Order: sequence, then structure tokens, then C-alpha cells
Amino acid sequence: MIAEARGGLGVALPRPERVGALASALGGSVDPGGCTDLVVRRVVPPGASTEPTDLVLVASTRVLAEAERAPGVLLCAEALASRVASGRRWTHSHPQWVVARLLAPVAPRSVGGIHPTAVVEAGATVGLGAVVSEGAVVRAGAVVGPGAQIGVGAVIHGGVRLGARVIVGDGAVVGRPGFGWVEGPDGARLRMPQLGGVDVGDDAEIGPLCTVDAGTLGPTTLGPGVKLDAHVHVGHNVALGAGCVVAAQVGFAGSASIGAGTLIGGQAGFADHVRVGARARVAGKSGVIGEVPAGTTVAGFPAVPRARWLRAMAALLERAGPRGRRPR
Repeated sequence: MIAEARGGLGVALPRPERVGALASALGGSVDPGGCTDLVVRRVVPPGASTEPTDLVLVASTRVLAEAERAPGVLLCAEALASRVASGRRWTHSHPQWVVARLLAPVAPRSVGGIHPTAVVEAGATVGLGAVVSEGAVVRAGAVVGPGAQIGVGAVIHGGVRLGARVIVGDGAVVGRPGFGWVEGPDGARLRMPQLGGVDVGDDAEIGPLCTVDAGTLGPTTLGPGVKLDAHVHVGHNVALGAGCVVAAQVGFAGSASIGAGTLIGGQAGFADHVRVGARARVAGKSGVIGEVPAGTTVAGFPAVPRARWLRAMAALLERAGPRGRRPR
């Protein structure tokens, strides 16, 4: 369903739709006049629009110039609508959500069932309509909820409980023994058994090549709707609240607690036992080693309120001078 355009790529809609009908179904406002009767046939990036039937997403200032040159209908964020010419705008408070809704019927869908090369051990439970893909392994004692999808080569250990419609990406490992060691009287290190398993709430997604370690005495928990990008590591006893969104290559050390609705940028790191309040924002590459209050935006290492970090960086760059060296 991907159609190549003369200026780039676009995705064809299942059927042509009038802009007015789409706005009635999905919300937003359409420019008065003939815009409501315009028909869109595909969704394209701004620089790829070649036809009046293209629907072009305008959600960033970076694409304004390309959007002005595009002949298609402009699906504009409310904050940007005044910066493009009127006459062919469909303005919406959540334009990216609109695109997601339009493309959902086109996206590939997995058919429920267990692939012949997958291994589901005796004692594992796989719910109705769940998918276990090629080479995936579901160990004894694991519970895979209805409609869940286990990607190619993923491993679900015993003691893991996946809720309904959970997605586990290719190569991910969920429920392996956590990285916990204790020192004995003789100085030798002994592995601490991690027997608590992992609980994953409904509609959560664990990206490709993620690792989620089992808890020690109780489960590591991912709340409903948690979204992990690729290469995220979740240590033992970590608790991620409902709706957390975590970008790639983030690492959570053991027993970190992250409040519901927190957004975390790529390559951020969290020390063990830290507490992050609900709806916090953590910038990419931040190092969180202490408490982050609810609703706070932090950046840097150690992570501090973003405004403070920006002031510190500005002062550092000023002292470094125009060539990046500190003046003598």
C-alpha cells in the first residue's frame, strides 16, 4: 500500500475520502469554501506532495516552507495554522493522532496463532488470538494475554504475565534473572535469585531487543499502556507507571520507580532506587541520580531542572570562548 511519488513516498488510504467527511469523523476545523469537498487519496510528507489529492501533515515549523509549496490539503497543528495560507487547511489539535487513525487500517496485521518454529513449553499459557512468531520461546509458567504479539526470536521466561494486547518486539527478553549480586563474609560474590517475575499491563509495548529483568521477591512492573522503544533495559524491581513513554537505549537500574505518564528521551540513565514523579519529562542523555518531582522537566548529568541546565550550559559555552577554549 506504499505508493511512490515523484517527490518521495506516500501511503495510499484504503479509499478516497472527502476532507469534510474526515473532519466530521475525526474532529478539527476545515477552511470555509471548497476545502470540505476536496478529496484526499494518500498521506505524504510535505516535500513529497505532487497532487491536490495528497494529505500533508504540518506539525512542525521545520516543514512550513515545504508545506506552502505542496499542492495537497494541509493537515495543520493549531499553533501553525496561521502561518500557512488559508483555503486548503484542515486544522486539528492533534494532527499526528489523525494520521495514525487514517493509517491504522493500512498497517500490516498479525494473524493469531503459534508459528511452527516457535516453542511454547508445557505449563505456559497463551491467550485467545495471541501471536507467537518465528523462533520465539514462551517458557513454562509464563502467561501471554489475549491478543498479545510475541515477536520473532523473543523470549518470555516463566513468571512473566503479559496483559491483553501487549506487544513484545523481535529479540526482546522478558523475565530473565535480574543482575543482582551480594558479597559474602569471604568477599566472594553470590547471585541473588530473582524469583518475582514480571507483570506487564494491558496495551503495553516492549520494543525490539529490550530486556526486562525479573524482580527479586515481587515482580518488575510495566503499567498499562507503557511504551518502550528498542534497546531499553529495565532492571529488577523497577516500576514503570501507566502510560510512560521511553525512547531508545534508556537504562533503568534496579528498583527505580517512574510515575505514570512520564516521557523519557533516548539514552537517559536512571540510578537504582530513584523516584520520578508522575508526568515528569526527562531529556535525552540525562543522568537521573536523585528524586524528580512530579511534573518537572529535567536535563543533564546529574539531571536538574531544564532551565537550570540551560543556564549552566550557556555560562559554560560563554567561558569557553568562540573557539571552544576557555579564555586565558
